[in-house]
Amino acid sequence: MSITKTTKLSTGSAQTPAAVEAFSGRFAWVDPHDLVVDPYNHRKNRRSEDEEDTTRPDADLQASVDELGVLTPLVLRPQSGDAEGKLGIIFGQRRNNAALASARKAKGKKQPYKLVPAIIRDDLAGVDDAALTVSFIENKHRRQATVRDDIEAAEQLALMDISKTRRNRHARAMGFKPAEIAAAPKAAKLTDEVLAEALEADFNLVELAEFQEVEDIDDALWTLQQAKRRDQREGNTKGGHWKHALTELRETKDLQAAQQQIIDQLTADEIPIVDWQLNWSGRTTRPLTDLLTGKREPMTADLHETCPGHAACIDRDKAAAIWVCTAWHRHGHHLTREAAQSETPSTSREEEQAARREVIANNKSWRQARTVRHEFITDLCSQPEASMRVWPLILSMVTGTSHWYEQYVSRHRTDLVAQFLGVPDPNEGRGKWSRVPAPFAEVIARTSPARAWRVLLAHVAAAYELEHMDDAAWRNLISAQTVAWLTFLKEEGYALKDFEAEVLKKGLAQMAEQDEAGTDTSEPAAA
Repeated sequence: MSITKTTKLSTGSAQTPAAVEAFSGRFAWVDPHDLVVDPYNHRKNRRSEDEEDTTRPDADLQASVDELGVLTPLVLRPQSGDAEGKLGIIFGQRRNNAALASARKAKGKKQPYKLVPAIIRDDLAGVDDAALTVSFIENKHRRQATVRDDIEAAEQLALMDISKTRRNRHARAMGFKPAEIAAAPKAAKLTDEVLAEALEADFNLVELAEFQEVEDIDDALWTLQQAKRRDQREGNTKGGHWKHALTELRETKDLQAAQQQIIDQLTADEIPIVDWQLNWSGRTTRPLTDLLTGKREPMTADLHETCPGHAACIDRDKAAAIWVCTAWHRHGHHLTREAAQSETPSTSREEEQAARREVIANNKSWRQARTVRHEFITDLCSQPEASMRVWPLILSMVTGTSHWYEQYVSRHRTDLVAQFLGVPDPNEGRGKWSRVPAPFAEVIARTSPARAWRVLLAHVAAAYELEHMDDAAWRNLISAQTVAWLTFLKEEGYALKDFEAEVLKKGLAQMAEQDEAGTDTSEPAAA
């Protein structure tokens, strides 16, 4: 088959120049094993330690050729001398090397391999200067597509109405993972300026999409960048610190969105909005919970609605409005006994307020960590093999006689086990007396003996999470089981949230003190 076509003269005036072909050549499908590299090919095979071998295909090119074959024709010319009768590659050496590697894989699987498309330039036979120039120009003027181009291509693939199998095949050929294709539509929403900053922070495509979710939150880029660097520094290949930081940013975004809805409603109702205060003592504005009516009755929002000082502020830590009076003295209100006492400065009262704020912050941090921890446990229960720590953990629990394990079993809970196994909860919506008797029978039936540990680990993990990682687990005396569970997860590769690390450190210190005192609190008292 030849690509040469008869030149068509213009149908216009005699002065209109005709379009002509730039060169002559013929198209052919060739076997990659039959080709040689033209001696005047600009791209050379560098084998020294100081120079990169630019003739080797990168991973993305290899993946594309493995999946779809070589798509862009090579340019060849007839050879002379020792290689006479052969066709030499003027450009396309990397593509041909990828085709050779793909052919080796196909042969190993006893499958046919793909031929390579080529344009044979007979006009360059023996014309070495022209061959050198063509090869140099092809490499010199090649320009890499931008990251934005790559993201938008992935986005287009993600939005196409095609089967998952077909989409994944194209993704492999383009050098993308399925998760990256799914992430592309979000990443594409980043402005060029923000995208450049995120790329400077070395975010990958999935991380770009996750950052896009929270980019409006103050210092989101810096927060995620620091988390990524910490993961890299500590060797956290699963991005544990990134996930903790992202969870906090997502919760902040959800909180701000909910608070904005309240602000919009208050504005629509023409209710004045004042700034939230950490301490309302000594101010003309006080929350209604600090006030009594003129008859010394508790003040409510309904009772106060007609007061000229009726206003609201937005709780800093919750999606809730705090009703206030902006001039409680002037409008005849009285302070409650507790509020009146707070008017007098007290070191102990300030310490109590500080302690309360710390408890609120710790509760929030502990709950946030749970989201990432459960994701890690779910991933752990899907691994191909169990570590040497898994079986001792499982066997110690199911053969033990601890009260807390008995208590867990008596709860008849299956929701966390289902979550960790990645299956629907078979008892969702069912009451205590209508539970499915064998809730995970289907999972067990399709689980090989070599992977039975997954079901058991999910069961053990649910027991630890429900009995020893509840909202109050971090307070006061840390149980030995909380310490053991956090230690196990850390050794399995879980990146502890900073507060979790503090709790673990505190628990270890308490256990050391108990050992010195000769006490044992490993088993909690019966309820």
